[in-house]
Amino acid sequence: MQHEITEFRNARYFNEVAISCDVNHPEMGWIPYSCDPSDKVGGIDNSKLYPLLVSSNPTPYVPPTEEEIALEEAVVVRKLRHLKLLHHVDPIVSNPLRWGEMSEEEKQKVQSYRKLLLDIPQQEGFPHKINWPEKDF
Repeated sequence: MQHEITEFRNARYFNEVAISCDVNHPEMGWIPYSCDPSDKVGGIDNSKLYPLLVSSNPTPYVPPTEEEIALEEAVVVRKLRHLKLLHHVDPIVSNPLRWGEMSEEEKQKVQSYRKLLLDIPQQEGFPHKINWPEKDF
C-alpha cells in the first residue's frame, strides 16, 4: 500500500533530481525522506509527492566544494585508522600479560605500526592518497 503524502517541510535538492525533506507520514509522523521520481519502491507515492515538492521551490542543490569533500574523506580515513588501532594494536598493548610475553623486537613492531597509523594525517596527500602501514606482527 502506498501512502499519499501532502504535508512536507524543509524541501531541498539532494542532488540534481532527488529532493530531501521531512514528510508527515500517516503512520509514523514527521520523518526524513528523500524523494526520487524514478523510485517506484516503498510506501510513499513519489509520482504524486515529487511534483508537489518541485512546485514548493526547494532549496537548490549545491555540489560540495573540494574542501568539503576532503573533510569527508579525512573523517573516513580517520575512522578506518581508528578501527585498525582498535582491532590490531589495542588488544595487545592494553593487555599487560600479552605485552609482557612479547620480545623487544615484537614490541617494537607493534609500537612502530601504531606510530605509523597515528601519523597518517601528516602524510603528504592526506586524505586523498594514503600509504597504509603493513601489519607485520
